[in-house]
Amino acid sequence: MNNNKLPHNNISFPQEPLWKETLEIINQAEGPDFLADPKALEQKLDFNSKETRKRYGRAMAARFARLHRGVASGLIDLAKSNVELSVIEQIWRVLFCMVEPIVAQIYIEMIWPREPGAPIDRVEIRSYIETSFQQQSSKLNQRIISCLRQSGYLMPQGKHNLIVVSFGNPELALILCTHLLLAQAPRTIKLSEIESSNYWRFLGYRKFDHVRLGFRSAEAKGLIMRYANVDHLEQITTRYTWQEFLTKRT
Repeated sequence: MNNNKLPHNNISFPQEPLWKETLEIINQAEGPDFLADPKALEQKLDFNSKETRKRYGRAMAARFARLHRGVASGLIDLAKSNVELSVIEQIWRVLFCMVEPIVAQIYIEMIWPREPGAPIDRVEIRSYIETSFQQQSSKLNQRIISCLRQSGYLMPQGKHNLIVVSFGNPELALILCTHLLLAQAPRTIKLSEIESSNYWRFLGYRKFDHVRLGFRSAEAKGLIMRYANVDHLEQITTRYTWQEFLTKRT
């Protein structure tokens, strides 16, 4: 995903975020096929109404189905590795944005450029949506606000304002995401490739220099092979396969 605006005629209306329920499902998942099976998900959901369970099972399965199978499988491996739930949530925040492109676009263009703690008026978000996505703008506005709040990017302040939330610089999540998305087997990655992606922004990093520091820290801890300048190109070389990294981390 790049920083350019998405083509408005080729995007999906965002699903209900179902944030808490999704994290619980990830921890219970038996495999990537389970995540894409609406009936299996329906049986795991804790809602009184059968129709609600059915509707939300379909919504969650549709979202998981947009993930590359290797990424979905890796996410389940991560959940089974006994890593802290907060780390799984950080990784899911990235994947959530990857499979909900409208949410990702609004985050990148409206939320990420602002400093943590900065206010943003709900009216400003609604105006952006009405201009950029004219169809179903009222329902879309409500859904976007819900997605940005449940995913933790915004928190309410008063009746009309929202506040940009800070996640700090989550170094472990940065290294996990790099392995999960770009290097499930050892490889060399140009930092320009990482910088042009958005996953470090979705994690909450504000400056790419902080990402560089995260990789240098990972090198010092032996989590990656090296961080180097080769022929005037910054690059990292990973050391482990995805499974080896999870075992090492555990």
